[in-house]
Amino acid sequence: MAREYRVGELAALTGVTVRTLHHYDRIGLLRPSGRTEGGHRSYAEGDLLRLQQILTLRALGFPLRRIGEILDRPGFDLVASLRIQRGVVRDRIAHLQRVEATLAALVDARSATGRWDWDLVFAASAVAAGANNHGVDMDAHYTPEQMAKFAEVAERVGPKEIAAVEAARPPLIAEVRAARAAGLDPADTAARELADRWAAVLERTLAGFRAEPGLVEAIGEGYRQDRFAAVEGAPSKDDLDFVAAIDAAR
Repeated sequence: MAREYRVGELAALTGVTVRTLHHYDRIGLLRPSGRTEGGHRSYAEGDLLRLQQILTLRALGFPLRRIGEILDRPGFDLVASLRIQRGVVRDRIAHLQRVEATLAALVDARSATGRWDWDLVFAASAVAAGANNHGVDMDAHYTPEQMAKFAEVAERVGPKEIAAVEAARPPLIAEVRAARAAGLDPADTAARELADRWAAVLERTLAGFRAEPGLVEAIGEGYRQDRFAAVEGAPSKDDLDFVAAIDAAR
């Protein structure tokens, strides 16, 4: 017979408070599967897995309301979700390590010379911008199968290459937006050079997706619909239209 856990026992084993478990029960996020003869909450093994998902998704920044929607979605795949979460955590660790390395280089250079190395300042800013680029709720835009494919691509490409691409993107997007704001003629030589660099970064970004043409199309459709406009570090539809205008003017 599968074991069941009283609320105090579950709290002690998982590191959450009894008050938190009561709150999750009250809002319908984690209802205990049963009750004891005395009327106390009783949690089964399935409840433990759900609690693990709640706590992990909470640590990744998801609000409780959104967590409930994810876990209650028809066809939710726990194993695929765990794989995706592992990839996200690994990616964030790699980002934070890069942030730490660039900050260390910046501080060391300042201590050694007494001056700010502005190239290192720009590099630290770009790395931090990449590390903050987690505002998109991918789960809201892609199917569980597509999310599992994202995890496979991330595993294949590796955190070092992902970090390098994400560091290169924000300053390039900033250049594109500055060019747009300045009214740069798409037929100008400077515009063509900018578009060439954009194409190189795009090619590097999509290199790991070549075996997944359906995923590439899904990503492109997301940008065409401007779903990621509010995400820091992601190009907007206006950015993409400007680059397309440069290519059309060649």
